[in-house]
Amino acid sequence: MFEYQQNTLCVASTWLYSTGIMSEANYKYLCSNGKIKKLTIGGNGRKALVAYESIPDRFKKLIREKVGDPYATVKNIVFGDYMNWDHDAEIYFRDYLLENGTHLPEEKQKEYTHQAIMFNAVKHIAMNIVVQKRFGGKKQMWDRMLEAIGNLPETWMHTRYKNVVSFKRAIQKYEQEGYSSIVSGKWMNSNPSKIVDEVADFIMSQYCLPVKYTITEVLKIYESVREAKGWKSLSERAIGAWLDKTEQKRIWMLARDGKDEYMKHFGHTVTRNRTQWFPNAWWAIDGTKLDLVHFADNKQKMAAELKINVVFDVHSEKIIGWDIAYSENHASHFRAIKMAVNDSGCRPHLFTYDKQSGHTSGKMQNLYNKLPVKGHHYSHKVGRKSSPAEQIFNRLQQQVISKMWFSDKQSIKVRTATNKPNTDFIVEYKEALPTVDQFNKIFSALVNKWNAGKQEDWTYSRTERYNEETEHREEISIMDQLSMFWIDETKVKKYYPHGMPLTVEGKDYIYEVYDETNNIDMEFRRKFVGESLIVRYDPERLDEFVGLYELTPSGEKRFVAYAQSKRMHESIPVLMKGNSRALLDQDIAIRDAELKRDQLAYENLIKRSGITRESLIEEQELMIKFQGHLPKEEQMETDRTAFHSRF
Repeated sequence: MFEYQQNTLCVASTWLYSTGIMSEANYKYLCSNGKIKKLTIGGNGRKALVAYESIPDRFKKLIREKVGDPYATVKNIVFGDYMNWDHDAEIYFRDYLLENGTHLPEEKQKEYTHQAIMFNAVKHIAMNIVVQKRFGGKKQMWDRMLEAIGNLPETWMHTRYKNVVSFKRAIQKYEQEGYSSIVSGKWMNSNPSKIVDEVADFIMSQYCLPVKYTITEVLKIYESVREAKGWKSLSERAIGAWLDKTEQKRIWMLARDGKDEYMKHFGHTVTRNRTQWFPNAWWAIDGTKLDLVHFADNKQKMAAELKINVVFDVHSEKIIGWDIAYSENHASHFRAIKMAVNDSGCRPHLFTYDKQSGHTSGKMQNLYNKLPVKGHHYSHKVGRKSSPAEQIFNRLQQQVISKMWFSDKQSIKVRTATNKPNTDFIVEYKEALPTVDQFNKIFSALVNKWNAGKQEDWTYSRTERYNEETEHREEISIMDQLSMFWIDETKVKKYYPHGMPLTVEGKDYIYEVYDETNNIDMEFRRKFVGESLIVRYDPERLDEFVGLYELTPSGEKRFVAYAQSKRMHESIPVLMKGNSRALLDQDIAIRDAELKRDQLAYENLIKRSGITRESLIEEQELMIKFQGHLPKEEQMETDRTAFHSRF
């Protein structure tokens, strides 16, 4: 009754009216009006077939009630119907050069081309809703595709995957890296030793440009001048491996992606010691848009225009004050802080806020001078992400506020792919939306829910934590000691911008590399932030230091540095001792010092190579002028002189 014609699921017309799905007269009427699409005409032994998807929904419902999902009943899935020859893949693997300058064996070229063709077919099926149905829809298509490619003839040389997880992982890698993801590691080039001096400067300069060339494009540019400059040939893999080293990545990421992305990967952060904190040690205030829709006297009869200011006790995360208003201004800040004082009946030892104009106004600064003990207050620098209030607010929005049916989930702090409101649902029930006058009672309930909750690793709720009662060696250097009974971690661990984390017997540790003067070792960080290292440690000295080793290509361990237990910094002034303030400032300064150093390195790179953003503009102007046909020798000479001659 069901079969495929031209990759379209079809139904035999006689079956439709012989089973009572519809009358023959009704069938003919729908066909004559074009409401049912015929794919084949009956007669001379042929069956009249109509496209299943063209049948009106009321009849498709009867079909499903009678025989189930037609797509699931058609088992003859011909995966090969969606496989088309990929000439680009054939050329790519044919021209692929190994480190020794030779090509891939012909058998591997064929295998990798087949793999690319199969991946292309999988991508087509996964993106085509109609074809997906032939493979059981989104829920079943991966299993069915895996089964189908496993049944392809042996003449198709491609990887047979053991499970859906590894299959989907390979597809994802192919989508991100293209053909290069198919080449086996034993064939890929990994020796970047040729990339030094002028070659290194040339490649780095091109990759740093804001047009964001791919490695393939950089290699093409390199090849266009290589013979003239007498440079050696390189492979994509060699360039990629060299660019991926931390000391290179720091430069190009800053130039290519900007300061924010650079700081995300390499920006040093201080670790604050929270062990001695207590309720009311630190208050922080933050304000943002309230992610709740309310009834409004406008054309849409709804809006989301309210702002919320919240005061948190940082130690317990309890909300101790808040205010809802149409704008985030000094008056709203004032009311939220007043509620916090009334609720707590005390002062904080430290008070922090952002640089919003309401906080920096004379009125609020006067209040902040009086509010905390000894007047300790400050604003967090923009972009530093050091405000505890922002971090707590993020979780408040996600865990509590966004769970309300009238939440629009549009706060800039929590906007992710999963945070999308069901606008149709809200519009349908907009008459039930709360009014602005009801929001104080609503948010009060949300505050109570938040305060009664806790983080997963806490024993007590936020309210219980807030209600807690409070009060107020010359030997041989450890770094020079030879370690005899040390343990190596079995897997490499990443050295993050904030240090090297380690967990032993369920206890977490964090380490940082310091130089001979006990300052953060910037040279180590220049080379190894983001690199994977082996951690070697003495179980009895985990609170002191560990050894860090890198793995050589031959698998041997090479000593890199000792890392000490990372020093913690106290933020509460009343708890600071000795030169702790100076040490905190010293460690905070690392971020800016590294940024300045790497920015200078990029500027010096530009001076050496002459490849600048301006030269990029010049080159593209010439390309447009000569329609892309400027001779190579003339182009090289023009590249060298044209920009400067203009001035």
